[in-house]
Amino acid sequence: MAPVLKTRILLSACSGLLLVWSVHTFAAPRPNHLLPQYQQSYPAAPEIPHASVSSLRASSTSAFAGSTTFPAHVPSERSGKEALARGAVKSGRAKESLRTLGVSAPLAATAATAATAATAATAATAATAATAATPETYAPTRPPGGIDPATAVPSLWQNATIGQIGAMADGSVQQSDKNQPNGVAGLDAAGRFTAPVAGDVTAATAGSALSGALKRPLSARFAEQPSAGDFGITLDGTSDDSTALQAAKAAVPAGSMVRIPAGVLHLAAPLQSKTPTLWQINGTTLADGAPITSLGTDVIESTLEGGKYFARGESRADMAPVLRKDLDVTHTGGTTGFVMNLEKGNCTIPAEGAALNDYVWCHSTVLNSSAFGGGQHVAQASLAQRPADALADGKGSRSQIWAGYDEARDETGQASSVAGSMVGREVDVYANGDDPVGWRIGLQLQIAGTSADGTPGKVGKGIAIGNNDATSTYGTLIDAAGRFDTAGIDLSRSTPVNNAPVLNIGANRNLAFSDDHKPHFQFDSAAYTLRYWYDTANLLAIGMQGDVTTSISNAGSGVAWTLNGQAQLGLNLTGLNAPEALRLAAGQTLSWEPTAVVHSGFANGKLTEQVAAGVARTLDTSGNETLPGSLQNSQTIVSLTQPTAPAYVAKGTAAIGLDTTGLTTPEALRVADGQAISWEHTASVQTRYASGQLQDSQNGTPLRTLDASGNETVTGSTRNSGMTTSLNNSAASAITLTGSAGIGVNLTGLSTSNALRLGDGQSVAWEPTAVMTTGYTATGLTDAKGSTPLRQLDSNGNETLAGTITPNAGVHLPTLSRASIKAQPNPPPGVMVFDAEDDAPAIYTSAGWMLVGLSALP
Repeated sequence: MAPVLKTRILLSACSGLLLVWSVHTFAAPRPNHLLPQYQQSYPAAPEIPHASVSSLRASSTSAFAGSTTFPAHVPSERSGKEALARGAVKSGRAKESLRTLGVSAPLAATAATAATAATAATAATAATAATAATPETYAPTRPPGGIDPATAVPSLWQNATIGQIGAMADGSVQQSDKNQPNGVAGLDAAGRFTAPVAGDVTAATAGSALSGALKRPLSARFAEQPSAGDFGITLDGTSDDSTALQAAKAAVPAGSMVRIPAGVLHLAAPLQSKTPTLWQINGTTLADGAPITSLGTDVIESTLEGGKYFARGESRADMAPVLRKDLDVTHTGGTTGFVMNLEKGNCTIPAEGAALNDYVWCHSTVLNSSAFGGGQHVAQASLAQRPADALADGKGSRSQIWAGYDEARDETGQASSVAGSMVGREVDVYANGDDPVGWRIGLQLQIAGTSADGTPGKVGKGIAIGNNDATSTYGTLIDAAGRFDTAGIDLSRSTPVNNAPVLNIGANRNLAFSDDHKPHFQFDSAAYTLRYWYDTANLLAIGMQGDVTTSISNAGSGVAWTLNGQAQLGLNLTGLNAPEALRLAAGQTLSWEPTAVVHSGFANGKLTEQVAAGVARTLDTSGNETLPGSLQNSQTIVSLTQPTAPAYVAKGTAAIGLDTTGLTTPEALRVADGQAISWEHTASVQTRYASGQLQDSQNGTPLRTLDASGNETVTGSTRNSGMTTSLNNSAASAITLTGSAGIGVNLTGLSTSNALRLGDGQSVAWEPTAVMTTGYTATGLTDAKGSTPLRQLDSNGNETLAGTITPNAGVHLPTLSRASIKAQPNPPPGVMVFDAEDDAPAIYTSAGWMLVGLSALP
């Protein structure tokens, strides 16, 4: 605390007036002269008449002008301050008058005179006598001889007047003010105040420690986080808290958050309000210890069972969701493959993170509905929508949108019997009773257009089941293992369009009829034949022309074809436009009645008809007919016995040598393996199929060969086959040319701009070892020697050489005018052209275009 200077000066004038001049200052209504150590009785100082003020001021002024040092026995500065602090004047009236004098009288206002000095000495002597006569322990400290112009002011108040010193004392904090009403707070050694603060401090300002934060009234800070405690809530479990909550709702704007402190809530009446409030409950429970899960139609936020909890106990029509989250994706760019989420939940279960039989569901949605009516109640809904104006920017096809995505991963690399089970998604439907109208649906997939008045839409696949790699397989693609009483798969109500099949299993795939898969159908795409198999035996085959082939694997009792019942005709072949109505193998018979007594058969080179064991008629291969009961012989039929004679010879003039156009069969002509078709009368040019190859030859030399894999070999030909081959043998060449020819492949007569097209990454080899190649890869068009690139040309026209440019006639720079050179847009450093106006090369550098100096050849 700043010391208080109190100076008592006793002055004696010629009239015998004893004046006590006291100069002191204080900064509060409780001056320091009221401290306990100063509570003593002092004689009241006489009041100074107004007329004496001027004379007193003059005499006091002269008393301080002159000397600048204290006598040797004057106390030190510290002891002097203590002594001055002890010199207090009790009289209030004299104090006020003298303070006025002290403030208005400067320390050295006028020049000193001998008369005023003598007066000051006399006053000092009288003061000393008066002090000695006073029975008090306290006495002011004075310099010997009194205060005169030679009296020095201690260094603490150097250059200050007595009035200024008094003013400083008045502005100081008194010890008596500490921790007092209208006083000051005391500070401990660390600078912290310990006195309690009473009264309304909300008008005070406070600021955050964050950089750039502004100070604001505490009332504004408190208003940001309203609490039910601000409205008198008790939370003692017995008092009614509904009034406080109702007052809090009425005080804050709709949608505000109000905190409820920890305690026990008791509501005698439910909350009544149409405006929503979010209640943040911090440890508050009901009287029985149960958590609060409902406050009318308001949303509550709390912790329940250790987790974040949002709830609304009651509802009214057309209310907003309890919790809503929005994410507007407005940026461009980003990392490829990065997944941006509106919400992401991670649930990790370590090996010992849960009990053996715990059920951990990372996300759970439960809907309980017993509502009456035709509304829809959905436990969980997802909508992925491409808006109508999505293509308005003209940037082409949009990104994929998925309404839902489920993925279950087993990264152990082990079989399921080792690693455990896993389900991508399970849909369970539980209900009792019958479903005559089919309203209980396990999984419904609905396809429709976005608008009824728009053009018809189309979805490529209703359900697509596939693989993300070429090796993993399904055990069973679709397993319908449940009981059903209508159909396993019902396609009867589907509407095929454009003759689309209701079921398509694809070529070379099986349609099995038992768990062991032995009886099954298969369509053979190579033979274009539908086959019925039992295990590995092809029992029935239906060809593309309607031909039926059966194979009986039960030789003991099996019947190839059995017709039962009643019909007009057992087998009607009259509509079959074929010369052969029926074909039997050698040794087989055709029975004409149920007992097979009458039958016809071909055996041992003879067609024989018999009844029981008796032969009735025989016809041999030469056309000779033998009738056991007659000597008459039938007409002889030509039989070929001369291998050099042709079977059929056509001579003369005719429009067509052999007309098979009226024959309704895909085979116009059949030749045996190794037989040939000759194309001219000398039989030099022939086509034949032998040893698995279709071959054209001339004079016995094969010219073109096509094997069963589609590989064509042409020898010495100048013609293209006009065929597109598909190679299934990766080691075979597509076309192999051997022999001597003027041109290997001649494309000059081909009317197309693409003379030859190669796949990306393929190359053209320029010599038998394929060391020198030309090909196009991701780096551009490349000439290479082995794996070393020699010359590359990228898509921007930049050429890179492994060696040097060696043109026969020298390098020729493009010739440009000065204006054209300067107009080049952003040329790269190192570009060189020929300046036609300067007749010199110019090169572009980081400093711009530079001319290259030239000198004449010697």
